Amino acid sequence: MKPELIFCFVLALNFVLPAVAQAQFRYTTNSGSITITKYIGSGGVIIIPNTINGLSVTSIGPDAFMLCTNLSSVTIPNSVTSIGHNTFMYCDSLTNVTIPNSVTNIGDAAFLRCHGLSSITIPDSVTSIGKTAFAVCPRLTGITVDKLNSSYSSVAGVLFNKDQTALIQYHSGGKAGSYTIPDGVTTVGTNAFTGCSSLTNVVIPNSVINIGDGAFALCTNLTSVTMPNSVTNIGDFAFMGCPNVTIPKSATHVGNQTPPEGL
Repeated sequence: MKPELIFCFVLALNFVLPAVAQAQFRYTTNSGSITITKYIGSGGVIIIPNTINGLSVTSIGPDAFMLCTNLSSVTIPNSVTSIGHNTFMYCDSLTNVTIPNSVTNIGDAAFLRCHGLSSITIPDSVTSIGKTAFAVCPRLTGITVDKLNSSYSSVAGVLFNKDQTALIQYHSGGKAGSYTIPDGVTTVGTNAFTGCSSLTNVVIPNSVINIGDGAFALCTNLTSVTMPNSVTNIGDFAFMGCPNVTIPKSATHVGNQTPPEGL
């Protein structure tokens, strides 16, 4: 092929490839920036573009990738600041996601039930993580938080707020056996341990006051829970499906623990 034809081919390819990539997404424009509203591609390894039509992609909207069961890997560009609620929920084959240091907000249930996800790294830019963002990820062996993050921290792969008074997410794929919640924790968050079937024993320290909704739900092998009299609030379904749990008399509010019909 003549050099001038090769040049024309490469030049054309540079225009075609972005167009093909952009065709995988539905999006909206707001104040000169792009929000991805729906992924309509075939899955596999996805690199979200940092610009579409010359405008920066700054947000991945609610439900945008939900139920994309063939999605295996996602790279989010450093133009994105927000990941919406339910964005990657039920992406069963998702094993790898790169969250850049531009993201400040991760919405509720953003990665809920991503059954293939094995690890996650939270950059120092993130200031808000919604409820159950990483819940029921059975292969998740650890969550790592950048040490410079001012809002969150991690200890042995477990996600806490910065001052470690709230346990936000335990790693579902942890080794079988016992876990002792650190002293100083006052709140066990919503769905923090949900579905951790490898967990057999939990020790809750005297500092804990509140146990959130669904905190230990469906921990089917949890046979022993040491719960102190400091606990005053236990949320709905906090111990649903857990055998041998004794509620302390100190609890002034105990939510409904009866499984929903059909569960």
